[in-house]
Amino acid sequence: MAGGELSPGVLNAISVIERVGSVFSMLGCLFVILTFSFSKAFHKPINRLVFYASFGNLMTNVGSLLSRRYVLDVDSFGCQFQAFLIQMFLPADALWTLAMAFNVYLTFYHKFDAARLRKMEIYYLLFCYGIPFVPALAYIFIKTEKHGRMYGNATLWCWVSSDYDIFRIATFYGPVWVVILVTMFIYIRTGGEIYRKRKQLRQFGASSSAHDPEAITMDDPYSVKTTEVTVTSESAQESANGIDLSPLGRFSERPKPAYSVIISSDNKKGSQSQQGGNTHPAPSNIPPTPITARAQAKSQKRRANFEANNAAWSYSKCALLFFTALLVTWIPSSANRVYSLVNTNKTEASLEIMSAIVLPLQGFWNMLIYIATSWGAVKITFSDVMNRIHGQRPELNRYPSEFHDTKHNFAFRLPSRSPRRDLESESMTELANSGRTSNSAHDTKR
Repeated sequence: MAGGELSPGVLNAISVIERVGSVFSMLGCLFVILTFSFSKAFHKPINRLVFYASFGNLMTNVGSLLSRRYVLDVDSFGCQFQAFLIQMFLPADALWTLAMAFNVYLTFYHKFDAARLRKMEIYYLLFCYGIPFVPALAYIFIKTEKHGRMYGNATLWCWVSSDYDIFRIATFYGPVWVVILVTMFIYIRTGGEIYRKRKQLRQFGASSSAHDPEAITMDDPYSVKTTEVTVTSESAQESANGIDLSPLGRFSERPKPAYSVIISSDNKKGSQSQQGGNTHPAPSNIPPTPITARAQAKSQKRRANFEANNAAWSYSKCALLFFTALLVTWIPSSANRVYSLVNTNKTEASLEIMSAIVLPLQGFWNMLIYIATSWGAVKITFSDVMNRIHGQRPELNRYPSEFHDTKHNFAFRLPSRSPRRDLESESMTELANSGRTSNSAHDTKR
């Protein structure tokens, strides 16, 4: 497909459309990279993968911004460089969407926590950028006397020429659709589990007598750490004069001794305050009974499970949005490719224009979803920037309650030289904040 059947007006329109879309996407990629780098308010789990994907989107837009400038000079460095960028980075966005879906799978079925998911990121980088690199580089050196260079005029830009059409399917569209189908399979498999959890949450919110919502996993990476706590209460001294009626509201004339409350935790990685046993005097004349202590522990566990399930659903919902954007990007361009295969050496102007619209906009769609899922962080960052422009000091009480205890650690700022906090504890705080619901936003942190 060399674009010979399209009029000069259509080709010029394609060039304008590609460049306008590329500019919007480049601005979106820069927004994601800068805000994630300089503001901890954006450090949600899914945003980490969007951050990595944005570099690939940016390089794709460098190629698409060149548009048709070099299509008539296929032996030039510009044409070969543009084709390399398109071949390597354009399908990488689909691979990052698969990585997001795989994180959902690992969370639901293998109980991966935030620390383990972070260890997966190096493999995601190698997978998403390493695999496309091999054919992208190899095609630069392929040239035959019959068909010429492999990278050549592909109508929209320099890419694999129509003489090598089979390689477009084998190393580009084919793998992308395999990735899309695998991603879809993961979401279908986890969909039933997600629906069941959401149904439990709705029942829990509608009635206080509903069954406790089942936790997805005790090590869920998108929520606060939950720890099984056993509370045992007993009197420091036993009365020998009869049955103690204090739990029933009747008190003896002589004061009762203080109660000893022992709190034990089975979480080996808990914080220092969770380890071992601590003895506390009774705070009032009415000591906590074993029944009351168990009810309090059950209530806390119920709320933790509620937040854990809601946070995991929020992550899954974000990942599904990125998958939807993936379909919007690849369905029109794939339809164009199928048409060119069925109708050899023919082009359809409408399909070419649709491809020119959607392919350069990957970074822009990702930026919109990034903003939508981090709207609170966007408002915080915008407020910080405006305060710095006007030379004002940010007021902590103007920010949501979930950011108060960090003493504005989430503010937009240049990176400092101070030692970084422990990654695991930091990620737990971020994950907890990202999973907050409107029903629990007013609760104070424990």
